[in-house]
Amino acid sequence: MTRGTGKPSNVVRVSFFTLSAVCQLAFACACTPAVIWCSQSSDYDTTYKTMPLSSLQKLTPDEFERSLLQLNITESAVVVEDLCIEDLRNNKVLSNAINGSKILYFPCVVSPVTVFQNIYKQRKMIDINDDHKFNMVLKDIDSSGCIALTGKQCRYSHTERIKREVSVDNSTELKIKTDKVLLYSAKLSLKISDKPEVDLVQSKVIGMSSRTNNSMVILSIKFNDETVGSLTLEFFFQIKSIGYYTLYNVIYETTNGINTLSTKRDISFPSNFSYHCTPKTTFTDGTTYLNIIEMQVQVGHKNATFKDAYDCVGFTSIPIWTGIFVTVILGLIMIWALTMIMDIRTMDRFDDPKGKTITISSAE
Repeated sequence: MTRGTGKPSNVVRVSFFTLSAVCQLAFACACTPAVIWCSQSSDYDTTYKTMPLSSLQKLTPDEFERSLLQLNITESAVVVEDLCIEDLRNNKVLSNAINGSKILYFPCVVSPVTVFQNIYKQRKMIDINDDHKFNMVLKDIDSSGCIALTGKQCRYSHTERIKREVSVDNSTELKIKTDKVLLYSAKLSLKISDKPEVDLVQSKVIGMSSRTNNSMVILSIKFNDETVGSLTLEFFFQIKSIGYYTLYNVIYETTNGINTLSTKRDISFPSNFSYHCTPKTTFTDGTTYLNIIEMQVQVGHKNATFKDAYDCVGFTSIPIWTGIFVTVILGLIMIWALTMIMDIRTMDRFDDPKGKTITISSAE
């Protein structure tokens, strides 16, 4: 401050503007993810082993350019306007495109578009969430080599990213994938006698496996929960008849012993179909209840995807039965009304004031 004036000096002004410039430069250096996938025929393994950088660190433009020069990207890179990690995780078109490919993932690259402009041509897109346009762009690219995907910026700011990272995952979904069985549940809960009901979520899974025993496929899932401790669930898929699987029993094992749970629902589905049931499916032995909501299971899957669903709710569901019942009631009322109208007898004789008075007997 200048002496006696109360006004800020030039040194303070310079320091303030310098600090503002540094802050703007720091926030301008936001990073964007980049994905490179190569076909099985490309020489990816040898090139990847020679890369000195870890794909988990933040890369500068120079470091990212040195990494790209080692890869054989035969086609132009795909550049979108906004690209974040959530877009890569939730995009179905991208998942199908990179399925079975060798993937190199850079979660944080500073100005990757500038590097692509110096090395490769570009295919610009407005929105990666437009599945149709994104699919058409990928189809036009020769997939025999390596393909790169990145974005100009991420729509989330630095502070929003921190808030999203520290947020608690309250999802109750459970996704199990083994070499023989796929299992999905919107909510899987277990109630053991007098203990409180616990939700068996994805974060509590510590192991999963599947095996074949004679004409039976067994899915084993291991959990670790604070309430029940160590828990193992085994689903037994038996071959009921040729080409059909059935699920009758589930065995759960805790430190207190092994028990068998059964269900009254007829869980039976063809081998080339998945089984889906939105209503709650309960396995119980009288004191223990295993509840599965919106269950879908596939035995003998390919490419870790569910096939066409064989639903537990048949064609004559409760809404259909309700519609049929209401239609029948209305039909009966209509028939009764028409019968009453047809039974009405109108007058066929009229009184003539100049003639004889009409006499009508009680029989008429």
